[in-house]
Amino acid sequence: MTRIATVLLGVAASGVPAGLVWLWLGEPSEWLATERGLVLTESAAGGQFQVVAVFALIGIVLGVVAGVLTHRLTRPGRWQHVVGLTAAASAAALLCWRVGVMLGPNPPAEAKDVEVLQTVPSQFAVDALAPFLLWPLAAVLAYTLSMYLSTDGVDEDDEPEPAEVSDRSTP
Repeated sequence: MTRIATVLLGVAASGVPAGLVWLWLGEPSEWLATERGLVLTESAAGGQFQVVAVFALIGIVLGVVAGVLTHRLTRPGRWQHVVGLTAAASAAALLCWRVGVMLGPNPPAEAKDVEVLQTVPSQFAVDALAPFLLWPLAAVLAYTLSMYLSTDGVDEDDEPEPAEVSDRSTP
């Protein structure tokens, strides 16, 4: 297996621990059981946004790390690396989301034997496309910045030599 393939598989697989971090940091909204059923209060609705925001922040951080490491470990930079990094970061986002949904709380509608005034947590969910797009965007931007800010091909010890002065140019 080539170095780029190994690095990109690592980027994609990083979605699993990212999903565990999402479960750890995310605080889903809690539904309140009433006589009429489950109700999401206005004050508790902020948890839905918080779960999506944590997912996006994890994606940005992971994307930046993945972009820089991919550039540093797979030099020289090629356009194929960017395409692979985009696919790997997108796969990591999907893996993170699936881990959160599978290991997180069940949907509130499936809650059984809930008593009045008891709270039921919402299921981890991302209900928009933008948080998923942040993962590959951060990775590609970090890769590009790392590539342009690196000193590949530049030898810092080489000073440009002054132009030689010929004997005819001196008075």
